[in-house]
Formats: sequence, structure tokens, C-alpha cells
Amino acid sequence: MAIHKLSPLVANQIAAGEVVERPASVVKELLENAIDAKADRIQIDIERGGTRLIRVTDNGEGISRDELELALARHATSKIEHSDDLKAIYTLGFRGEALASISSVAKLKLSSRPQAQDMGWSAIAEGLDMQVKLQPQSLPAGTIVEVRDLFFNTPARQKFLRAERTEFVHIEETVKRIALGSPHVAITLRHNSKVVKRVPAAHNSEQHQQRIGSILGASFLREAIKLDSTIDATRLYGWLSPVDWHQSSSLGQYVFVNGRAVRDRTLNHAIRQAYHDRLPAGRMPAYVLYLELEASQVDVNVHPTKHEVRFSNGRQVHDFMSHAVEEALLEQGEMLELNQHAVGDNEELVYMRPSHSVAQPTTKDDPYFTPRHKAGAFSQQRADHVADSSPAQYRPQQSCQWPQKPKVSSKLASGNSWVLHDRLLLQQTEEGIKALDLKAYFCQHISDCLHSEWQQGEVKQRLMLFPLRLGIPADNVSDEFINQWQKAGFEMTLTGPKTLVVRKVPSCVLHIDLQQWLQEVVYQAVSKNLSTADWQKQLMKSLQQYWAPDSQTHWLEELAHLPWTKSSFCKRYTAEQLLELLVSPH
Repeated sequence: MAIHKLSPLVANQIAAGEVVERPASVVKELLENAIDAKADRIQIDIERGGTRLIRVTDNGEGISRDELELALARHATSKIEHSDDLKAIYTLGFRGEALASISSVAKLKLSSRPQAQDMGWSAIAEGLDMQVKLQPQSLPAGTIVEVRDLFFNTPARQKFLRAERTEFVHIEETVKRIALGSPHVAITLRHNSKVVKRVPAAHNSEQHQQRIGSILGASFLREAIKLDSTIDATRLYGWLSPVDWHQSSSLGQYVFVNGRAVRDRTLNHAIRQAYHDRLPAGRMPAYVLYLELEASQVDVNVHPTKHEVRFSNGRQVHDFMSHAVEEALLEQGEMLELNQHAVGDNEELVYMRPSHSVAQPTTKDDPYFTPRHKAGAFSQQRADHVADSSPAQYRPQQSCQWPQKPKVSSKLASGNSWVLHDRLLLQQTEEGIKALDLKAYFCQHISDCLHSEWQQGEVKQRLMLFPLRLGIPADNVSDEFINQWQKAGFEMTLTGPKTLVVRKVPSCVLHIDLQQWLQEVVYQAVSKNLSTADWQKQLMKSLQQYWAPDSQTHWLEELAHLPWTKSSFCKRYTAEQLLELLVSPH
């Protein structure tokens, strides 16, 4: 079969398969374009669930006559220009492919008039030959996009559309997400000429809450807990349901990153972890949360629909969000009822030793799960005491202070290395493929590093993003006990009866579940009155039991500056040995 170049129409229709899944996808793209054009009033008209008509009218900046035809071309955009612009995206759209994709599978009319232009113009494309017709049109300042007969020229796509009501439900959910993510924009949604939803623009905190109540319901707003937490240039704020207000589905769960609605695995897990053990089985919380951080710290160019994002410091963002949500729940007064109780600085923290030496995840499909001990019980704080909301576009003025990752050495970045299940690194060598047992190597590296620094009497430390609270079996511990731990690199203080708080740990201790690891060893050291040498040995011995790497760890970057190729853990394995390593829990 001969190789030939696809026509522009076919190429755009293929691209439309990624961008335009159903009518709701069209609505999402058009609303994002309107918001990027600085519109603060948008009207959406839908007919027959969006299959006959989708019309979005806005009062934004508009498009000049000279650029109308270009606006329908693929990869034409006003939002980015250079490759460096992709490193910090401040707009909801940026690829310049939405209008081209839509016009290839529907009959599209783009009408617009900038404020400075006397006459408006329309560009018409009907998905046949990709030719664009321009004609003058009288209209107010702003833009109107009409999309008719969606998938009229792609019957295979059309037959997969659902009933009119089903498609409109998806459109309604899309509009809800946009309305929550851009509270400063007034939105009206009409279906078959009837107004279905009208939300006025929110210019202050009270109006923002009213918008949330109109979308999630008055009962949610009445009970919702206010959250507002900041670290460096990263802020998380919003509203979430208390643990005694829950539902049977995941409806009513909204997370926004710099104003963009996302369904991100890392963030969802962080919230799920904070609610862990607090809700009845099968029940779920509701929340509207806004995460704001430097645009350079998040990559939104990882999915065709931009629903997924990737953070440059995924673990820190995950822990920050989980901790912030957890603290908000604890401030609401709920206490963990299983193996520990929430405590204040002057209250008792009860620790019950686990029945298994290895911390088990909540589910086998939960790769981010890291067991944590809950802490802190404070006064109840409801949503009637809130800070002002921020606009959708967020541009921090200061740099985030989280450490940056080292650059990958060219040798490791050349494509001859692979990581399997965060457990094995496979390296192509002249002798064949060698494998590095990551768990054994890093645990040995940590052990060697700690032993060396303890002997030298100088331990490099790192500050914990969030302090650890450890329960101990005695009402008090000696100053000598705490001093010995501090000399070992663990800065801890006694903050209440049976409670130690750890604020610094040795810098070389990575990929370990610090909460469980230190809790177990400290508990044994106090209860058995172990000598310093004995609890230090126990720390070394138990490293592998609490191996808990972040599934987003960049292994090649971390190994770039370590002599792992000369390690005894880097060798040739048989297929059976490799399989045994991968499935072994230890």
C-alpha cells in the first residue's frame, strides 16, 4: 500500500477525535476561548442536546476581520508564540486547534467585532473542503460562535452520540465546571429556547459562595468547611463537606488548578487520603477547591482535553493538599476513631503498634497511598467566615521555594534505561541488560550515608514540609533521649503528653514512609528503653520495611550523581529472579 499525505480535512477530522468527543467538548472549548478573550458575560444556546446547535455569545475582545480566517486554521493562536511560552501557560487554551477541529466535523460560523471596529464580520466553514467564506455582519462588540449539525459528515461518530437529554446533562456539567472555575463571568445557559441556568458574576466572596450554592446546593453551602492554606507561592482554598455530610457518588467534586478544571490523579488521591477512614464505606465527599501556583510549576500540555496536568513537584503538591484538607477537617472537630486520636499541642496522642511490620495500602490500585497519622484538633470553622476569592488567572509574584530537580546526565537520558514499577532499573550495557534493585540500593545508600554522617558528627538535614507527630508510650522522655535523636539528624520536641513532633530529618533519607518508620522505631526505643546504638541499628534494619517511593519519582535524575553502576545490587538477573523481585513485598 502506497504512502500518501492526508488531506487537511481528514487530518483535522482525526485531530477532532481527540478534541471533540461530544457536544459538551465543543461547549468547553468555546467557553474557554471566550474567557481567554476577557469576556465577563457569556450566553450559551443549545438545541437538541447540542447536536443541532451550539451557540456561544460573549462580550470579549473580539477578533479582527484580518484574523477571522486564520482563527479557523489549525495551530493558529494568539495565546502563545514561542516554545518557551509552553513552560508557563496562563490561559485556558493555547494549542490553536479547537476551532479547526470543530469546523472539520460541523458547520461553523464565527462572527466577531472588536470594540475598535465599526463593522462585524463572519467566517463560515462547513467541514467539506475547509474553505472559509467571509461576509460582513452587524453585531455588538464581542464574538458569536455557531456550531450546527455536529458530526454531520462523520456518521461513525454521530451514531455514538447518546440521547438528547444525556448529551445535555454532559453540557450542563461542563458549564458548571466553567462557572465554578471563572466566578467573575456571568453565564446563561438555554436549552431549546428555555433558560436552564443563569449565574450572575461573582465580584466578592459572598457572591462566590452564592454561585457555589446554586451549583452544589444550599445544603452543601450551609455545612461546608472553609479551607485556605498557603505555602510559599502556592495557595489552596475553597469549600469542602464535613465528614458527616457525604454522598453516594463523586458528583459535586471540583478541583481547579490556576482556574482550570482538572481531574488529576495526584490531587484526587490527596483529597481521598485526607478523608480516609473518616467516611462510611462507599460514601464520598463534595468539594470545590482552587489550587494556585506558579504557572511554570505545572504542565497542562499533557492531555488533548487538558483535563490532566503534571506538576514539577508532584509529591510536595500532593502532601500540601492532603495536609491542608486534613487540617480543615480537624478544625471542624472530627477525630479519627481507629488507631489514633486527633490531638492539640497539649493533648495526648495515642499510638497503637500496627499488627504488620509493613504498612499496607488501602487498595491494591492505589499507587500513591502512604499511611499517615492524623494530628491537630482545633475550633470549628464554617464557610460563613471566608477570605476573598482570587480571579481565575493567577500570576504569582514570588518564586516557589521548593527545591528544583537536578538535571539528568546525558548518559542516563539517552534512552538506554528503563524503570519498572518503581522497583527495577534496567540498563542496556555492552555485556547485555543489567538490572538495579532500586529498593535495595537506595536503602543501602541511606544506611551508608547515615552511618558515615553519624561517625563524622555532622548530619545534613532537611526541613519537613509538614512536621510529623509521633505517639510514645510514656508520659515523658528524657532530654538525653531527645538530644541523641537530634545528634542523629532528627530534630524533635516534646509538645504534650505522649507526643513528639519531628521537624527535621537527615537529607539523605528519601523514598521512606517517615511517619510509619519513625513511629515504629521511636515507640520501641521508648517502650524498651533501647540504647542509642540499638535504636540506630533498628532504624537501619527497618528501612526496607518502610520503602514507599513516590510513583512520580524521576529515578534517572536521582541516580545521575550516584555510583550505582558499581553497586553489588546492579547485576544480571535471570527472568525468574527479576519476576521475584517485582512481586516481592520486601
